[in-house]
Amino acid sequence: MASRKFSICLICDKEGFKWIPFLIKEWKIKYMYCNDEELKNCLVSTFGLVDTITNTNNNALKYIEGISNESIDLLFLALSTSTFHEFILEYVISQKKFFYIFSSNIPTWNIKKFEKYKSLINNFNPYTNIIYDVKEEFKNINKQFYWNIYNPILNERVFHNLKTGLNELGHIYGAQLECTFIPFTYQNEEVSNILFLRTILIMSLMEFLFDKPKSILAKCYSVNNEAASVQCVVANLLFESLNCNITISVNTFNKIFNLKVYGDNGFIEVTYSTEHNCKGKNMLYVCMAGFQRQRCLNHYEYPNLFVEDAHQNALNELKYFIEEQVYTNKYINIHISAIYTSICLWKSNGTNIMLDNENNNNNDDNIDMIHMNKEHSCIAALKV
Repeated sequence: MASRKFSICLICDKEGFKWIPFLIKEWKIKYMYCNDEELKNCLVSTFGLVDTITNTNNNALKYIEGISNESIDLLFLALSTSTFHEFILEYVISQKKFFYIFSSNIPTWNIKKFEKYKSLINNFNPYTNIIYDVKEEFKNINKQFYWNIYNPILNERVFHNLKTGLNELGHIYGAQLECTFIPFTYQNEEVSNILFLRTILIMSLMEFLFDKPKSILAKCYSVNNEAASVQCVVANLLFESLNCNITISVNTFNKIFNLKVYGDNGFIEVTYSTEHNCKGKNMLYVCMAGFQRQRCLNHYEYPNLFVEDAHQNALNELKYFIEEQVYTNKYINIHISAIYTSICLWKSNGTNIMLDNENNNNNDDNIDMIHMNKEHSCIAALKV
């Protein structure tokens, strides 16, 4: 028996074009708010949302107030990183509206605001990342809320597969990553510094795989020529028992994502390509774009391919949470920690920075958001 379609309230900007094609497959968009009338009409006509109840004015709070908690299963914020995203999120949580909330982007880079949202959500064991059962009395009496954030790296199944396979390597002593792009991400229009955003995503991956680093040494620089200006950050992360070298760049013509993890028993490599040549029976055919994972232990193994889309994987997980009435704080915790680590990386400027084991996100020196100048220079880092 097929499961029912869960009803959602979608609040969106242009991000709606990325998510609605996935949502309409297994979800019912019962409500949709978009403060751009032309964009709203375009979304309705493009995706056939004729039965969706849309806003008749640009008063987002009034629109949200008119929706009862029982009428939808999920509030979906398909919004860029922006003050509007922050405003809606804080209002919904503080007013105890809805139960499950999903953001398609980081609403803010400000750790202090992140911590405020986290405290308002009122979850038990907020600093642990395991999956919990939702208890009805907590839902109705304590008014808890469960907020997930899309992470195009951590929502990729290949990296969960990689993490479970790390034990095969024995003692892990090194890792290296080169990233000129991140699959399934788009330029966030409200973000002036794409390099910093990518750094946050990569740091979330590193901490997911190896826990928090003990120290960071990094340098940001740019390479200019007649065709383009390439911004780059090179970093060395020291973990409990391994060294990790990272190179992240933007504005390059080559699309490279390559991660290698080295251990006593060999190495595991994860790469991404728009095309993979896959050997079949007496034939050669081309697979869809996707990640591939290859192991070299006692011998090379043919790579495993992962062609699922991160957007669909995120929605599948979200659907599972709602169906099984479970939740996790891992995405909030990972984003907060990754922002903090990225800020320390940005502040390094060639000097070694020690990271404390404890969560020091509330220290005034660490909650300043890094904001790059209008020219997208990756050298100047200014406090807001």
